[in-house]
Amino acid sequence: MWMVGVVQGFAQAHPTAGLPFTRQGLGVSEADMSALLAIARLASLGAIALSIWGDRKGRRRPLLMAYALLVLATASSGLATAPWQFGVSQSLVRIAVSALSSLGVVWLAEHLAPHVRAYGVAIYGAAGSFGAAIAIVGLPLAERDWRLPYALTLLGLLLLPVLVGRLEESPLIKSTEPKTNVLQGLWAVTSLRWFYLAGIAGLFPSAFLAVGLAFTTERMVGDLGLSTGTAILVTLGGGTIGGVGFFLGGRLSDSWGRRPTTVLALVAILAGGLGIYHFEATWMLVASIVVSSFGSFAYVPAASTHRAELFPTESRATAAASLHWIGTVGSAIGLGLGRFLIEGLGLTGTLDVLGIGVLVAVVLTLFLPETKGKTLEP
Repeated sequence: MWMVGVVQGFAQAHPTAGLPFTRQGLGVSEADMSALLAIARLASLGAIALSIWGDRKGRRRPLLMAYALLVLATASSGLATAPWQFGVSQSLVRIAVSALSSLGVVWLAEHLAPHVRAYGVAIYGAAGSFGAAIAIVGLPLAERDWRLPYALTLLGLLLLPVLVGRLEESPLIKSTEPKTNVLQGLWAVTSLRWFYLAGIAGLFPSAFLAVGLAFTTERMVGDLGLSTGTAILVTLGGGTIGGVGFFLGGRLSDSWGRRPTTVLALVAILAGGLGIYHFEATWMLVASIVVSSFGSFAYVPAASTHRAELFPTESRATAAASLHWIGTVGSAIGLGLGRFLIEGLGLTGTLDVLGIGVLVAVVLTLFLPETKGKTLEP
């Protein structure tokens, strides 16, 4: 699954990492490219179909299908000659990414012992960041020809025979027939309450992060007048140090608890994110990015593991995929609100308003039951 995470991170990073080159190659404006990528994100709703399959028949086959779709759809993006073709292929990529993210976490949760479960999910998340870093290192290739990084994703097919031969079915899937209707466990009174709380708690931070990340460079270069090189060093330096959040967040989730670690991560996301837009001194910006990055990275193992453990086996993958999609919708909502709020309130004021939602997410998280040490049953 670590290798799957690397390929996943590499493939999904191309549209943003090489955006200027891809946009110029397709001959579209910044606004049109933004619209294409937004529509592609919303298309990730299709991942729920793979997750329903995973709940009915097992995790292995839909996970393999999602991986193959990711590699082939990413490569097909490099063959696009028209914007709509790129949009369609990227929609398939987002479906595959969403399915892999949810099914991958569920597969790991059902294989790992409770005391290392979140740490295992953290390593999977870190693999995705490593893959994205490889994509950034390969930007000179994109500058030469924007299609090359997409084509290189085909190397991921070399991993497919290994996965087919070694990826085991979840030990909690005892037969090919579901014990209950696929949504019965999710729609049970208690599970449905947790689903609503977890969904709303994931919606608000996604909106805050989407706007904060999208305009970080604009803040440093456009507002504060830093050079592009300085902005890159500040962002990468702070983000790299904050990357310890993956592993520390996983350890804290397994030892301290999923709920308190998620709350800590959300507070760090809010404090660091607001710091980027309120402070002007370079060292304060670096510190803010470290804190924000730490929170974002720690949030992944804590919240992902928590969500997987909240639901029964027969609906776990469907719930995870649905919550992942709700987070994607939150990103789209945040960017949509930003379009109207920034003009009147400015970037800093907009982040302040969206930050209220993060505080709401903290409160809602506290109402979710703690699942640390929970043994998952068939």
